[in-house]
Amino acid sequence: EKQTSTGPATVMRTLIRKESQVARLSAVVAATAVFLVTLVAVTSTPSRSVLGDGNGTIVFRPEGKFRIPTQIVEGAKGMTISCDLPGVKKEDIQLTYKEGRLTVRGDRKPPVMEGMRLVHQETVGGKLKCSFEIPDMIDPDKIVANHDNGVLILTLFKKPEVQPKIIPIH
Repeated sequence: EKQTSTGPATVMRTLIRKESQVARLSAVVAATAVFLVTLVAVTSTPSRSVLGDGNGTIVFRPEGKFRIPTQIVEGAKGMTISCDLPGVKKEDIQLTYKEGRLTVRGDRKPPVMEGMRLVHQETVGGKLKCSFEIPDMIDPDKIVANHDNGVLILTLFKKPEVQPKIIPIH
């Protein structure tokens, strides 16, 4: 009959081993939780961006399987929406405004690689689309679009009645 040692050193080693297993399990659970929260944040639709002064809300709606990275910045006279579209030419972008919705469509064409084989690729070709529900305080007739270096920059001006009045100091 084999006798097992239950001395303090054995008990301590057993506890340390179990604590180590619990710590590893806790780390896995924590990492999984962070992953799931990130996944929900990235894939939830719509993403909602609230303008800084509380006068209106822009709702960003990514569509399709490719998400267009977007930044919205508000100032006193309006706002700027920047859409990252690397590899998408100006002529392959369509911008429409209808009934309070501004829609960006693009087509990223895969590069032609004659005589070469693809080794690694992180960008994908295909159709890109997102839309923005624009608040009433924006003047849709004064939306300006520029494309520079793979970034679509949309400038939206507020209607004059909602812009702050600048008072000159004499």
